[in-house]
This record gives sequence, C-alpha cells and structure tokens, in this order.
Amino acid sequence: MKRGNNIYHRADGRWEGRYYYKGTGKYKSVYGKTMTEAKEKLDKLRNEAFTPSRNCHYLVSDIMQMWLENRRNHIKESSFASYQNKISKHILPYFSQLKYSALTAEMLEKFIADKISQGLSAKYVVDMVIMIKSVAKWAETAHNFLNQVINVELPKAVKKETETFSSSEQKALFQTLNGSSEPTVTGIKLAVYTGVRIGELCALQWKDIDFEYGVLKVTKTVQRISHSTDKSKSAVMITSPKSETSVREIPLPVFILNELCQVRKNDSDYIISGSEKVVEPRCFTNRYKSVLKKAGVPSKKFHSLRHTFATNALQQGFDVKTLSEILGHSGANVTMRVYLHTSMERKTACMNLVQEIA
Repeated sequence: MKRGNNIYHRADGRWEGRYYYKGTGKYKSVYGKTMTEAKEKLDKLRNEAFTPSRNCHYLVSDIMQMWLENRRNHIKESSFASYQNKISKHILPYFSQLKYSALTAEMLEKFIADKISQGLSAKYVVDMVIMIKSVAKWAETAHNFLNQVINVELPKAVKKETETFSSSEQKALFQTLNGSSEPTVTGIKLAVYTGVRIGELCALQWKDIDFEYGVLKVTKTVQRISHSTDKSKSAVMITSPKSETSVREIPLPVFILNELCQVRKNDSDYIISGSEKVVEPRCFTNRYKSVLKKAGVPSKKFHSLRHTFATNALQQGFDVKTLSEILGHSGANVTMRVYLHTSMERKTACMNLVQEIA
C-alpha cells in the first residue's frame, strides 16, 4: 500500500486507488496496471471532487429553500421569518424560474442596482446580498455547486446620523412625564434613563427588577413574527434578545429606583401594561407618540430615546466600555462607531485649550 494516497496492490495484480467523499460515507475506486497509472487516475478523481461543478439542475428557488431549511434549527425564529420575507418578497420574484447554474455575478449586480432604484435602503439591499452570498457559499460547500457570485461587492450603505432629542425637547418631554405614574410614562422613563430597546422594554416584568440591589435584568424581548407558512398571519412572541450581549444587568439610578418602588405591582405583571398582558412594540409606539404630541415635541422614532441616553451618557463622562455593556452592544467598537462623534462646539472648546507656542 502507498500510504497517504490510499493505493493498494490487489491480489489480481492490478493497483486500486480509493477516494473517500466527505459527508457521503462513500468511496470510489480507480484501477491501473501500475501504481503510477492508479495514482494518476486517483489524482484526477480528487481534482474533480474539489472542482465546483456548473452542472446543477436546481432552480434558485430550490437552493434558497434548501438553505433556509438547513439554517432553521440554527437561528432564531425571528431571523428565520426575516430571511423568508426577503426571499419571498424580493429575491424569488426577481429571479423567478432561473436555474441556479445561470446565476452570475452580473445578474446579482443588476439585482442590487434595480432594488436600490426602487427605493429600498442600501442597508436592506446589503442584507439581501449577504444572504444570497451565504446561500451560494453553502451550496458550494454542501453540494459542490459553482459559486459565481463570490466576488460581488456589497453596496455601500450611507451612515445616517443618530437622531436624538435636543435639550429643549428633553426638557419639554420631562415636564410632561414628571408627576405621572401611568405605566406608559414609567416605560418611557426607563428608556430615557437606561437606553433599553423597545422590544426589551415591552418584555420587562416587575420581577426583572432586583429592588434590593437596584438592578434591571434584560433577558427577553417582544416582537411580532410572521407565520412561516401563512404570510398574512403573524403572532406576538417573547423571545431571547437581539444577541448574547443583549442579555445584561443595568444598575438603576437611585431616583429612578425610588420612583419604581412607588408604582411597583405584582412580579408577574408587565411594567408598561400594569397587568399580566403583554403590550407589543407597535402599540406602545403609538402611546409614546401620543406623549410626544402632548409635550409638544416633534415626533421621533422610539429608538431616539436610546440614542439620546447614549449621547447624554458620553457627555456626562461614561467610558465607552461601560456604556457598551449597558446598551448591550457586541463590543465597544460598535458604541464608538454609532455614538462617538464630536460636535463643532466641543471641537472649538478643545482647540481653545491649545497654548500659543512661543
């Protein structure tokens, strides 16, 4: 036997080379009159096995569905629903009955241009392209199908400025919030002073606050998820947060803890509903907008409260690492990229510190 090449000298005088196909549990044999001939045939077989094939009778829709089912048990239900929505609403209608072997880089680049021209955000298109490229990589790895979109570049997403409430807007909002013990007001205050996301806020129950140690525990989120088989149906679900780092403990300021003690209810009650009935983010957003209208503050997304908290925290001297953990970011670099921008006033103040060099 020639070790390393899996070549044997058979009893009938021939040489046999055997190649093992990973993932299949099967071998294929080649034969030669000499060891050299068997080795040449074995090398050819091995090269063919490692060379991705263009021969694929599946449609793009088939490959997409196979990939989606493969990923199903490895991702959150909300992610599965998001993938499914993008595939059914944009990707499959565009590529229709196209064979997967005919999907080229040029076609994907045209898809990108067409979707952006239709008014879809660059971020949304980027997410779809990343998914398509992931599908192609999986098809190559799992089925040895040629990946023809591997070199397609992602469209550049334009970074939007984080929307925050100005000092005057915050003052007007606080004047409306102070003195009220309504669950909606309590929820908005928690968002203002902790930066929790709206789904996390909706999932908070009184038992998630440790009043002895003054800590808020974020362990779940609320979101509406489309039904996997019937797109017209959806359900409000309580799931794990956005990421592993989103599961966190946030120390509460003493004044907020005191206010919460005064309106505290049963442990099983949801904080923003005041009962055991959960309120979904869409409904709470409407309540939040009503509060803004009452305060005479221009309408802004609920997420602006999170941005405002982070901006205020940095201005008050929070270090980036601590703020990152409070916000539940995956790392301090995310916090820096989103929030660590300097105003012109701050730049001017810093430059005025420069001493004249004599």
